[in-house]
Amino acid sequence: MPDSSLSLPDGCTFRPLQESELNLLWSIDRSERIDGLYELRNGVLHKQAADIDLRGWPEGDPEKYHPEHEDAFHRGAWFMGVFKGKTLLAAVGLDSLPLGPQGDWRQLFFLHVSQSLRGQGMGVWLLDQAKKQAVEWGAKAVYASATPSVNTVDFYRAHGFEIAPEPDARLFELDPEDIHLLCGLE
Repeated sequence: MPDSSLSLPDGCTFRPLQESELNLLWSIDRSERIDGLYELRNGVLHKQAADIDLRGWPEGDPEKYHPEHEDAFHRGAWFMGVFKGKTLLAAVGLDSLPLGPQGDWRQLFFLHVSQSLRGQGMGVWLLDQAKKQAVEWGAKAVYASATPSVNTVDFYRAHGFEIAPEPDARLFELDPEDIHLLCGLE
């Protein structure tokens, strides 16, 4: 059961996504102004100025990632969403596939909050729910392959994530420009 420390906006519910709803992930309004990107060189983050007015999803993302989401769903991944009626406003996904040298990490492979809900604690709350699920599965850490935007990486770092000591080879190959992060769980 989700932690009640966050009040969902009026008319919103938090519930598991059904397989037929996975395509709704691409309807989340991820509009964002990106003024900086990180690049990881020799284990150190280097910030570079950027001027990106992101509207919608990058071209090809749904085609690239939807099959990954379906595969994860079939192996027991945890997909949760915040809905207002039939509209998906925010979602989080945690893969059940073991990662890491001991097989005790789980990948946070999706965490997005619509523009209209940002800045209200929704992202932190969803991240906390995913961490709790990872603990229930016996995981010792949560792994994130994060878009290199300063906003995204700084969000994760503010909530316990650090640069992964060694990126997961499959995830690095899928997204080599991402910043690969790890958060230990208590």
